[in-house]
Amino acid sequence: MNWKVGETKELIKTPIWTVCTTHKTDPAGRERDYVTLKSPDWVCAVVRLGAQSDRFVMVRQFRHGINKLTVEFPCGMVDGEETAKEALLRELDEEVGIKDANIVSAELLYEACPNPAFMNNRMSCYYLVVSGLGNSRPDEDEFLETVVMSAKEVDETVAAADYNVMMKHAWLLCKRFL
Repeated sequence: MNWKVGETKELIKTPIWTVCTTHKTDPAGRERDYVTLKSPDWVCAVVRLGAQSDRFVMVRQFRHGINKLTVEFPCGMVDGEETAKEALLRELDEEVGIKDANIVSAELLYEACPNPAFMNNRMSCYYLVVSGLGNSRPDEDEFLETVVMSAKEVDETVAAADYNVMMKHAWLLCKRFL
């Protein structure tokens, strides 16, 4: 299946994504323009408080895409030229006060494209064991609350959450460490 990829043009640029159109020729020789979103990569962390603990760190915050208060694992955008690991450390410090020195172990759970049909970004999700939490330092437009839950409570929260398939995937993969 040979596709010919032509010129890409930016149609709309925002702080979170850019809408593009790319001229392509499909394997049958038909030419058309395809719309895609260029989006920043994201990181997510399933955070366990101690290797033998049954306590996990979540964040309660308002999500503008669905106009709803959510409870999720700490996560955020990869900024500029940051690596996923650098973004993870920054987001953990900002959202729940976890410093690099508090991380006992970190394991990459997965890296994946959330929706490759029309988006280019990747999600990197980690499982971490930490020795403790500090004070959060959220961005000025972030209003969030740290929530510590048992594994059973996380199970119930993730099962009931109809808003974040990536969180469900992360929790499912994380269970091999429990």
